[in-house]
Order: sequence, then C-alpha cells, then structure tokens
Amino acid sequence: MKKYSIGEVSDQLGVSRDTLRFYEKKGIIQPEKQKNGYRTYTYDDIKKLSSIMFYRRLNFSIDDIGRILYKSSFPSYCSMIREKIAEEKKQMEKHRQSLIHLTHLQKHYQNVEKCLNRYDLRPMPPHYQMPDNQFISQEGISDLCYICQEYEIEGNQAKQINEFFMITEDTASILKMKQALNGYPIRNPERCVYTVIASDGPVLESQAVLNAADWARQEGYSPLGTAYSGHLLSSAFKDTTKENQEKKADTPVNYIEVYLPIQS
Repeated sequence: MKKYSIGEVSDQLGVSRDTLRFYEKKGIIQPEKQKNGYRTYTYDDIKKLSSIMFYRRLNFSIDDIGRILYKSSFPSYCSMIREKIAEEKKQMEKHRQSLIHLTHLQKHYQNVEKCLNRYDLRPMPPHYQMPDNQFISQEGISDLCYICQEYEIEGNQAKQINEFFMITEDTASILKMKQALNGYPIRNPERCVYTVIASDGPVLESQAVLNAADWARQEGYSPLGTAYSGHLLSSAFKDTTKENQEKKADTPVNYIEVYLPIQS
C-alpha cells in the first residue's frame, strides 16, 4: 500500500502541516511514524482527513468529529445530525438579526453624514415606549433599547419633561416581541423636523431644540410643542469641519438625533 509524506498530504488536501499535526494531537488521525521521525499516511488516513475537513466545514467540533468517526452508531449519528441542524438554525437566526442591526447601524452613520447640523423632514420611526425597566430586564434587551428625552416647547423656552427607554418597532419585530409589547405606547409622529447634533455630552442641550423649532417656523411649519432626542452613537475621531477644527483627535463626539413633530 502506497504511503504519503506529510508534505504530499498537505499539498493534496490543501491543509497546512500544523493542522495535520493538530488533528494527530487530538487523536482523530494516527499517521505512522518512521524511525527517522517522519510521518507517513495511508489512503485510509487521507480518506479520514477528507471526512474531517467535510465535517469541519459543517461546523462540527473536533470532539464531535472524533465521535462520528470512531464512536457513533447509525442512530446516534442521525441524532447528532438532527441536533446540528437545530443548532445551525439558531445560529442562522442570530446572524440574521445581527445583519439587520448592522444595516440599521449603517443607516445611523448615513443619517450623521446627511443631517449633521442640517435639517430634514421625515417621520419618526415607530418606537415602543417602555413604562418601566422590569420588562427590559426580564427579556434581556437593555442593549437594544435607548434612552429618549422628551422636551416641551413654550415660546422661547424648551425644557425636558420626560425620559424613558424606547425600542424600535423594527427591532421588536425582528425579535418576535411585538405580541409581548402589545399595549405599550408607540411613539410615531408622522411628520417631523429631523437633525443630528454633535455634542461633547450624551444629553441634548435645549437650545438645539429651539434652533430646530426656529428653522421649522422659518420654513412655514408649525411645531406641535414637543420634541424627542436620543443618543445615536459615539466615536472618537479627528473632526475636520471648520467649526470643530480646534478639537483634539481623541475628543469623544456624541451624536444626538432630534425629532421635532410639526403639523401635517
């Protein structure tokens, strides 16, 4: 029976020598060692290595592969396959959720690029308002909620009147939580003045609300007397805009989005 060197097996299967030695150390392949210390592999070894590579592609662990190759009966093998299918489906759902959230995060960056210190008209995406923290804690969704500040505008003054946690309706839908949130208040003004403010702190200054209201009136719109703000994201970078040229590169910049409802 022909025997193959570790270099020949490495080239034939496209596997590094370190990986072959790792499989040997784990005991799922046992090449023959010659007197000179060199390893030799048989066709049966190569066949097993091909199986190992196949199951690794399917995300089986080394321990599971060892059981499949040496310890499993046909019923136990079928059981492992069913369990792996269930596990992969869970991972697919997690990756799907992560991809959707990453897409939302990308949109946040696009909002910063488009609306930083500029004004736009758009609806406020539907958000569920959390009346207390108990639900957030029970469901383990604190990382998916954010704090929203509500402001009241009276004449030339704007003051914060409320603060609460919110979660977007899209996120609730992704997590299949809409039924559990049924009955919770939804904030969804259909027409708002929108802007993004860069700030040294995570809380919006009331003057930014007044500025948005002034812009609305100048454009012929009538503010409804409330505004909402939320900390969008933060970063540390060298701001090249003229008004911020004196800031240091490591100065944290907090981006805060503002929604100012106006009459339809």
